[in-house]
Amino acid sequence: MIAVVLALQIAAAQASAPIPTFIVVRDGAAVTSVPVTIDGGEASVRADALMKAMHGMLVTGTNLHYTLVLPRARLDLIDGIPFAKRDSLTIPLGRAPQVRGGQLYLPFQFVSDVIPRYGVGYYYDVPHGVLGTLATQVAVRPAAAAQSASSTPITTAPQRATVVPKPVGRRMVVIDAGHGGPDNGMIGPIGTPSWFVEKDVTLAVAKKLAVVLRASGVDVMMTRTTDTLIALADRGKIANSNHGDLFISIHVNAPGYQTAAAARERGFETYFLAEAKTEDERRVQDMENESVKFETGANAPKGDPLSFIITDMAQNEHLRESSDLALTIQNGLIDVHPGPNRGVQQANFAVLRGSYMPAVLVEIGFGSNQAEATFLSDQDNQRALARNIAESVVAYLGHYQSRVGGTR
Repeated sequence: MIAVVLALQIAAAQASAPIPTFIVVRDGAAVTSVPVTIDGGEASVRADALMKAMHGMLVTGTNLHYTLVLPRARLDLIDGIPFAKRDSLTIPLGRAPQVRGGQLYLPFQFVSDVIPRYGVGYYYDVPHGVLGTLATQVAVRPAAAAQSASSTPITTAPQRATVVPKPVGRRMVVIDAGHGGPDNGMIGPIGTPSWFVEKDVTLAVAKKLAVVLRASGVDVMMTRTTDTLIALADRGKIANSNHGDLFISIHVNAPGYQTAAAARERGFETYFLAEAKTEDERRVQDMENESVKFETGANAPKGDPLSFIITDMAQNEHLRESSDLALTIQNGLIDVHPGPNRGVQQANFAVLRGSYMPAVLVEIGFGSNQAEATFLSDQDNQRALARNIAESVVAYLGHYQSRVGGTR
């Protein structure tokens, strides 16, 4: 009953406040305008546009669940339900979020009240329609008064990470060479007698990556150093038990079908753990998760639902950091990889589920493609890939250190 009364009070307060035609989002030096939509007399904002402007992320879950991932908070909500959640705290809403035309729309209250109260580090300037970070509030308030509806929005693009020679304090990076033992991974190339074996190339690159990271002052643990089978669930456990700060799984891609068009697939991509959104993300997810068929007995996952929920909650804590790590590695590979940049993707990889730290899976190329299989098999190219991944990891650790502070 209290929650209902509070929701009505919030709705009444929102109705009396002025509704702008667009929200000015200020995050550091970046200024972006996000349109406000009026539907049925109610004001709302597209969630994906708002998160992009705030340098956050909209994660689409199952059963109409969504998560707004901000730098210091996660807000969970459900289409059609007038409540949001932050951790165990339930937040009443004056109006439910709704999916329209395939897009999630947030009630205006999310901008004016919920994010400033529960997003940590944000304010909402009612007279000027400005949603900004507290760190820049004093600096930008005079500029906000001069902002007009005709102003051109300013956006900033992600920058190539600057290499940091050595991170502050000792950090542990866990490197996972995909597949192993009876699990060969993908075999290629398409259209020729098979000579490329994924498990061998992932191990070779992983070992070279370990060498470069150790030379940079980073502690390294490898889930496997020989041609052996490690259960997918055990790889995360290895990372956790060794107090890993990052988990990086190395893999080689394949299209999943044997045609001339499939043989032409090329490029590199980096994944973090979240629900797969596209058909191609689901294809890669299913291909890499298929390794579980090689696991038997004690190594096989038990499917305990409580364990799954706890794991999911622990991994979600690192969602934003995993996304940032994936972007840093992906940008770093641009300089050395001859294939197209396929971007940062997301999928529900079994190998990433159990690692309670920022975790990514790197598809370093297509072994199904004759040219890329040849490139990936070359020792010098493997060293170049390992060097650039290592530089990106060290750069990320430096930025991570400045965000979280402290040393190990």
